[in-house]
Amino acid sequence: MEMTRMLLASLLCAVLSAGAGDIAPVAPAEAGVKAVSARGPDRILILRADGANFKETANGLIRELGPEFEIEDRILGSADGAAPSISDPGRLAAAIAKSRPKALVLMDNDAINLYASVQKQWRDTVPFPPSISLMAIRVDKAIGGLKRATGIFYEVPGVTIFVNLRSLVSEPVRKVGVILRPSMADFVRESAKWCKYENIELVPYEIEEDRKDVARAIRTGMRRLGDRDKVDALWILNDNFFLTPEIIGGGWLPALERFHKPVLVGVENFVSTRANFGTFAILPDHYGLGVQAAGMVLRLKEDDWEIDGKPKVEQPLAVYKVLNLEQARKSAHVNQAALVEVDRVIK
Repeated sequence: MEMTRMLLASLLCAVLSAGAGDIAPVAPAEAGVKAVSARGPDRILILRADGANFKETANGLIRELGPEFEIEDRILGSADGAAPSISDPGRLAAAIAKSRPKALVLMDNDAINLYASVQKQWRDTVPFPPSISLMAIRVDKAIGGLKRATGIFYEVPGVTIFVNLRSLVSEPVRKVGVILRPSMADFVRESAKWCKYENIELVPYEIEEDRKDVARAIRTGMRRLGDRDKVDALWILNDNFFLTPEIIGGGWLPALERFHKPVLVGVENFVSTRANFGTFAILPDHYGLGVQAAGMVLRLKEDDWEIDGKPKVEQPLAVYKVLNLEQARKSAHVNQAALVEVDRVIK
């Protein structure tokens, strides 16, 4: 049993190995599509991780912007992809100096960190383009040190997930448990505030980041949330701290064996029948993220490519819903008529 759990945990963690937006390894991305105008189009530089979801988001942006913009699509740290790669601040600075883009679109935390390094090296001596960041974990914190920055959250608001679950099952959804570390407390508090408007209580169980046996702490937290707090569902955050093979295999999986309530996750593969880790997932629609980012580019152009004040982050406008029907039926009575609201039902 223990070996099976560890193998399954390794499978689940592979989902997160390539960044927030990746679901599975894919073939190298094609070179960036370019839309060129003879009148000297505005240039946009995309810096992104490799992978199908990142490529889908880039395509949404490129097609939405159309021929009035010239798009340069660069892959982060890729040595074998068809698109030119960028792997260090010096190369990114050189690419910016060469193409002189009006704005950068940064996909993934590594891309954001790389541009932050460029800004740190330039300091205040050289102008730098504004940036739009997306497909990153806690993008609001990630871009906090950037100048002239904006972005789109990758995490779908908890209240959105809970309300959608409530429409799918007959049982009431009044209390939702969540396990977190202190650095995520602000995010959970903000989520709890919005949940109150829907008469949903978010019940947190906090684990210190210096805790040695995190897997054991998760098992303890799950017992408390299930037995004492009597939560109606569990929300597992997209936090790599809690999603290592050891913690999944030694903490989450054994605890979930005795937790017979819906488990809400933010990664599609966690809901697969092969994993049987989560019941229901809502994640941003990746093509829709690109379309939303394109709208932000157009607004930037209207504002003469200026961003004033602190970084501002938008919620994702288009989402994608996935339900593991077998898992759902084990933990609740599913409203069959409501399944038409789900984009993908896994049977």
